[in-house]
Amino acid sequence: MKIFKKFINNTDIKKCNKNYKKILPQIALRSKNKPLNVLFLVRENSKWSYQSLYELFLKDDNFNPIVAVSVLTLVHDGKDKTRSNLEESYNFFKSKAMNVVYAYKNGEYVDLKEFNPDIIFYDEPWDLPEIHKPKYVSDFALTCYSSYSYLLVPYKEEFFVDFYNSLFCYFSEDDNVYDWYYSCNRRKINNCFKTGYIKFDEYLNNSSIKDYSEWKNPEKYKIIYAPHHSFENKGINIATFRENGKFILELAKKYPQTTWIFKPHPRFEHRILRSGIMTRDELNNYFDEWEKVAKIYQNGDYIRLFAQSDLMITDSSSFLAEYLYTKKPLIRPVNKNQTPFNKTGNEIIKAYYNVFNNEELEKTFSEIVINKNDYKAQQRIELSNKFFNDRDFVAKKIVEILKREIGINK
Repeated sequence: MKIFKKFINNTDIKKCNKNYKKILPQIALRSKNKPLNVLFLVRENSKWSYQSLYELFLKDDNFNPIVAVSVLTLVHDGKDKTRSNLEESYNFFKSKAMNVVYAYKNGEYVDLKEFNPDIIFYDEPWDLPEIHKPKYVSDFALTCYSSYSYLLVPYKEEFFVDFYNSLFCYFSEDDNVYDWYYSCNRRKINNCFKTGYIKFDEYLNNSSIKDYSEWKNPEKYKIIYAPHHSFENKGINIATFRENGKFILELAKKYPQTTWIFKPHPRFEHRILRSGIMTRDELNNYFDEWEKVAKIYQNGDYIRLFAQSDLMITDSSSFLAEYLYTKKPLIRPVNKNQTPFNKTGNEIIKAYYNVFNNEELEKTFSEIVINKNDYKAQQRIELSNKFFNDRDFVAKKIVEILKREIGINK
């Protein structure tokens, strides 16, 4: 298989696994005398998934959690000028009174060894500099990852990169993803553990859900519009913004009994400009128009907004699963050329309102919002209960697995 040969580097994978066997006894020994340093490497705070895990590590005497903010190589190389977000990320975590440091200084990546990490959690597999990849850091730390997005589209390149195979622990969200990973994992490395989806922990934490300050008019019907970025006829190809982006903005203006949050994907602006859908001035104007009628939200702690809202309009794949947890209605504009969903995704979309043009979109919108006719409500409730009946904290499972794998008994 050509794609396998292209992305899998068996030499690097072997090196990583050899390194883990070497350093694991050393880390286990250190754990008996002092807390282990757990470093969360974050390039995009909009994809931050580990809040519950960070907080659990903070309460556990065996661990010392640290967030290290950096930037994507795409940003470092100057190919994406829409995400100069280093200081924004630093302030995002600082505002939460979290232990945060810079892993990118003066235009250069910092060697993570400087922070003396025993365990490193990645925010995403993509756009890592060589010095931050598992093949390098496995010399001194155990590497881990729990997905920032719920995998519903079996994008063929996802598990054919050496990132996953090079990890010490990969924590998967469900049986479907677990089985898919091992069907792609030609070396049969036993590094994957089924834990559930880490972001769902935020639904179980009700303390922040009561804060409605992100909504302009929280007493009105609350809607989230979240457009995806994949409209370049490659990859998963699920975005529909080219056809309906301006129309949905007008929809927000048309119905005064509603209040909105506009939450574009982190790569949205870059892809809009790169694909030529809008110029920089046109895109700025588009955002300005949203500012007049809605709040724009691009941070990673968005699950509370899902819990607060009444409806979502999105063509994102991950949000289909993330929003199903709320059991609320979702309108999904369909890209007819998208990569097919996996089994879980195909079941989920049947419980949502799938529309194929703007006329259908507004008709469905009016039926749900104006006529109060959410006729798929019971179907969603049953499906949510089926997929997400385990309401235990995923963070707790991850910590237990790490303690077991390292050999921490106290």
